[in-house]
Amino acid sequence: MGQGNPIWGAYWVALFNSATVFLIYFFTEKLIKNKPFAIIAAILFAVSFEASQYALWLSNPTIGVWSVPLIYLGLWLWLKYGNKWAPIISGVGLGLSIQADVFLAYHLLPLIFWLIVDRKNLGIKELSKFIIGLFASVVTMIVVEIKFGFKGIGGILNLFSREDTFVKDTGLSVLAERYFFQIGKVFSTNLFGSMDDIGKIFFPLVVFWTIYNWYKTKKRKVLSWQIFLLTYILSHSIAVPFGGTSTPFIAVGIGVGIVILVSCLLSTVWPKNKILVIGTIIIIIVLNINKIYRENINGQTIFSIQKDMLLSNELKALDYIYNETDGQSFSINTLTSPLWINTTWSYFFNWYGKSKYGYLPSWRGRDQVGQLGNNLADAPSDVTLHFYIIEPPQGLPKLYLESEPAFEDSRSKLISEMKFGELQVQKREMIK
Repeated sequence: MGQGNPIWGAYWVALFNSATVFLIYFFTEKLIKNKPFAIIAAILFAVSFEASQYALWLSNPTIGVWSVPLIYLGLWLWLKYGNKWAPIISGVGLGLSIQADVFLAYHLLPLIFWLIVDRKNLGIKELSKFIIGLFASVVTMIVVEIKFGFKGIGGILNLFSREDTFVKDTGLSVLAERYFFQIGKVFSTNLFGSMDDIGKIFFPLVVFWTIYNWYKTKKRKVLSWQIFLLTYILSHSIAVPFGGTSTPFIAVGIGVGIVILVSCLLSTVWPKNKILVIGTIIIIIVLNINKIYRENINGQTIFSIQKDMLLSNELKALDYIYNETDGQSFSINTLTSPLWINTTWSYFFNWYGKSKYGYLPSWRGRDQVGQLGNNLADAPSDVTLHFYIIEPPQGLPKLYLESEPAFEDSRSKLISEMKFGELQVQKREMIK
């Protein structure tokens, strides 16, 4: 449909993520049976700065925005209402979350906890439905693992077997500090437009407020929206001992739980203080819209990705390269993150460069055998025009930021250089 244009993929991602508002409305209404505040929850998600960052991010964790809450929606319908489709919904949500990022399997533990606590709807039939839903949504992942020799599973086992990933090598206070920082950031990016310090303060206040709200109810049932949502938003703590604070998207989907919980809590305040509730909602909306307006022009800034690696800059770089060639054959090399993986640029030259300018460059870089997009032919010796693409330095080891350009200097002469933000393109001539 899009003929290789990634913008089409971004549109589909945005469409699926925007549909999350309906899931949030339905989930919230089932939790507290309050349609106005179910609408408010959906609105708070719609204006969330974090949601806007995920909306156009072309990466596998993005689907976790709606697949993670799908786990808990299915679980709530399963336990509270005995819905016959709920185990399948929960299983599909978990499976798709694992497809998004395998470490999102940590959501299995809260699920097991609730099935143990409330066993009245737990039977062979329900478990079978859950397993069928889970298997159906991960079967393609299983096939890929079989095809490539279980490399993904091997990487996970290697991570868990490394000593430096466990709690015993990191003080509990350090782990707690890291967790507070990240969960505080999730609170901030969803409620306050990425004001981290406020998020770290607001997080424990919301937890205590939720517990107090549950405690003062007449029937303190464990299966209540208060305790249920707490296990949802705190589930990320399970990943902390294994390096779960090192990647922001490990908490994907938690923001949905936060906006639902805050909306539910505000619904309890509404009968007593309508002005406070209205004021809080307005502040959240204004702060997030302001942040979206100021920040989203710079791309996905809340993730650990390279600054200025925007499609607009990348296409400008390709236009510059082709315009500098005057139709001549040329070769390229790239300094990328991950190191020596040319997949992104191979894709751009095939989709954009070849379709617009009619030909491809040759390759003068590290062996790309086995890598996706390995279709740039090795450069012939008579091709002397050469371009060196240097991606923004974030994520690149300092050693290679020095040694790789030095290698290029040893075999080619720098003619000119153009920068597109922090993305650099060097025009060079090979030394014969």
